[in-house]
Amino acid sequence: MMTVAIDSASSDAALWQLVCGDDRQAFAEVVQRHQSAVAAVAYNACGDLTLSEDIAQEAFGAAWRQRSALLDPSRLRAWLCGTARNLAKNVVRRTRRSESLDAQTEPATMACEPADEAVSREEQTLVWQALEEIPETYREPLILFHREHQSVAEVAMTLELSPDAVKQRLSRGRDLLREQVAELVERTLRGSRPRAGFTAAVMAGLTVLSAGTKTAVAGTGAVAAGAGTAALKSSPAAALASGATTAGATGLLGGLFGMFAGLAGGWFGTWLPAQLAPTNRERQHLSRVGRRMLIVSALASLLLLIAIWMSVSMNRPGMQIAAVTIGWFVLFQGYVWTECFIAARAVQRIRSETPTDSDRNSAPLAVAMHRVANQWEGRVYRSSATLLGRPLIDIRVSTPSSMSSGSSNPPPREKACGWIAIGDRADGVLLAIGGVARGFIAMGGVAVGVISLGGLSLGVLSFGGVAVGAVALGGLGLGGIAFGGGAIGWQACGGAALAWDVAVGGGAVAYHAAFGGGA
Repeated sequence: MMTVAIDSASSDAALWQLVCGDDRQAFAEVVQRHQSAVAAVAYNACGDLTLSEDIAQEAFGAAWRQRSALLDPSRLRAWLCGTARNLAKNVVRRTRRSESLDAQTEPATMACEPADEAVSREEQTLVWQALEEIPETYREPLILFHREHQSVAEVAMTLELSPDAVKQRLSRGRDLLREQVAELVERTLRGSRPRAGFTAAVMAGLTVLSAGTKTAVAGTGAVAAGAGTAALKSSPAAALASGATTAGATGLLGGLFGMFAGLAGGWFGTWLPAQLAPTNRERQHLSRVGRRMLIVSALASLLLLIAIWMSVSMNRPGMQIAAVTIGWFVLFQGYVWTECFIAARAVQRIRSETPTDSDRNSAPLAVAMHRVANQWEGRVYRSSATLLGRPLIDIRVSTPSSMSSGSSNPPPREKACGWIAIGDRADGVLLAIGGVARGFIAMGGVAVGVISLGGLSLGVLSFGGVAVGAVALGGLGLGGIAFGGGAIGWQACGGAALAWDVAVGGGAVAYHAAFGGGA
């Protein structure tokens, strides 16, 4: 297939020929070339800069869908403007029939509207009040003239008029325009041209269209008439109130869900090591620490939720709420690390003071694990069958005497290597079980694998007291998607959640979106 270079010098006819061949790059050039004129025509009909850009985007979307309907590509600019003009008139007709649109004509106070970044809402209102008094015959050329770099030729091409006719209408339009606002109108219209993101927005809309999704801008196009009418019947004030209520409820529910999920993960992170502790004394100590951390975490998370809810109710600044949340997060993590450090020191002391045989852990899970361990301790087995130089099964477990002799120089721990490996140190391709385990599925005190379960686990799917992975669940979860009493990741859910994308928790901090805390 022949490739045609696309540049600013290409004619409309050449570009549209490529567009009819489903060339999106060519259509992006068409949008960039004619967006200002199309938006200007829409503005002339509706009198709202923001709505005019919405209508212009819908007009380009309609042009893409009906690209084969244009028989004379040399009239592309006029065709696009005619489409926008008709869509805008439909919007105005529906608006005038609606009884609840008075509030929509009031100056809006919401930020982040593209046109408002360069032109204030008050200036827009003043400009339209002046332009609205001019007949459309003279108003449209005047708007296009200032949008199109004060080019009579381009206005003439857009309206399919002669340059002399355009000059006459411009002259009459200026005479009709109030002298005291003429300068303001020109400055405002020059600054209201669509921004660089306009083309990207149109092209993004085409991606949705290609997936079979019909998009509708409020009040534009016959295809979207029902949706447009419904959208026009909702005033900005009602939408804002509804959005605030929804956001508040979502934040509270997200906070509660994250808090309980995080507390559950934190409790699991202390409960499992306690159940597998070698002695009753160690188990009881870890259980006390776990209960204390659970109570403190629950109270701290609940207090944070209450503090944030009260701050929002009193309309405190968002930065203040975020500062409180971040401060709480730092203090809470400091508490967690302090508890873990003290608990680790206490466990070392207990193990040095209490021999395992004199106070063996009587918890059901520990008894079951001990029974299984007794069956394997001291066992050495290597299957004769191998695959790629590794035995299918390799079991190497130290004897009980060597593990409990109390010698200052204990014998080296046995290491098992195979497709399935069980040992003090286990390297298994498919499955590894041991004190230190590495494999596709790894289970042990320290577990490293694609799927890992352990006191300290690292893997794609990671579960443990401290879990690190793409998906991590643990007392402390670190990963792409993290769950836990403390959760840190790209997306995080926990009693205390810190994330780049989305955080949900009793205390939630995120760059993009946080529920239950401060973003």
